[in-house]
Amino acid sequence: MDKYKILLVDDSETNLLLLEAVLGEEHFAIVKALSAKEAYDLLENLHPDLILLDLLMPNENGFDVLKKLRLNDIYNDIPIIIVTAFANAENKEKANQYGVFDVIEKPIDIPVFLEKVKRALKITENIV
Repeated sequence: MDKYKILLVDDSETNLLLLEAVLGEEHFAIVKALSAKEAYDLLENLHPDLILLDLLMPNENGFDVLKKLRLNDIYNDIPIIIVTAFANAENKEKANQYGVFDVIEKPIDIPVFLEKVKRALKITENIV
């Protein structure tokens, strides 16, 4: 398989740069979106192997994005990992109702984070 494409969606440029640096070390192809709208625009021409999604964003939050993606057959099979500073039980339960692969708490533990990303990508490989 070619290089995995990962879409990062977070309203914090700092968080995007950190995740890009960590994932870049693993030679993944990274596409970044600073908002839900930017993510939707990118998804028109991109079918990523994985989406890493923040929950707290202005205008449309991560749950709004999840709902839209899960209602669209084109994107429904893409594994999504929530990366959030608010990984409380309520948010985890709600995220799981949308069929997310995992919820990772910020600040990330890099080895654990990478292991979860690689496990999610294995699922993508098995779907294709």
